[in-house]
Amino acid sequence: MTEHPPATTPERILAAAGEIFGQDGFKAATIRRIAHAAKANVASIHYHFGDKEGLYAAVLENFFQAGFSRFPADAGLDATPEERLLAFVRSLLYRVLSREGWGGMAGPGRLIAREFLEPTPSFKPIIEKYIKPQKDILTAILSELLGCDAQDEILASCALSVIGQCLYSALRPPVVQRLAPRQAVQAEDDLDRLAAFVWQFSLGGIGRIRANRSIPAGG
Repeated sequence: MTEHPPATTPERILAAAGEIFGQDGFKAATIRRIAHAAKANVASIHYHFGDKEGLYAAVLENFFQAGFSRFPADAGLDATPEERLLAFVRSLLYRVLSREGWGGMAGPGRLIAREFLEPTPSFKPIIEKYIKPQKDILTAILSELLGCDAQDEILASCALSVIGQCLYSALRPPVVQRLAPRQAVQAEDDLDRLAAFVWQFSLGGIGRIRANRSIPAGG
């Protein structure tokens, strides 16, 4: 996620640990292998991060903090809910798939995909600090688009649909490549195309739901 090799010992450890945890998972990864890859010693890992669990938690925090700082969900926009939805989708895709973000399954995205499938205790604070606020941002946008109260149960289903479209393309690229090769993300130029499609498709569904909910029963 950086253009230059990390210089300090903690930065080297975090970079090596992110790669190895992503490849092997938390259980299989070893502190000794991480230390070797970081050109550091085991004692320095314990000094800076405490233990393996502390290092893993620091790696997750580092990935999420950098990703959300580089690609904020609202992109600093004071705009219409339609424009804010596009910004949200675009930021999510760039955060997960771009080289400046998590790099998809070729980068930190592998580790994040593991957490979505088999969350560790270290993921709980990440959910509270980063993911729940994103849900709140998205549901606020959807509430405006649907013209409904922020507590409406339909918002959760709509939010999961929007996020699911993005994450499927991001975290299951071999499947997408086999099923629809022309739709697979091959380069970062494809991210804007994908963002525009997810946005338009989602707006269509949101519009249909809003229209159906405004029809009286039996009408």
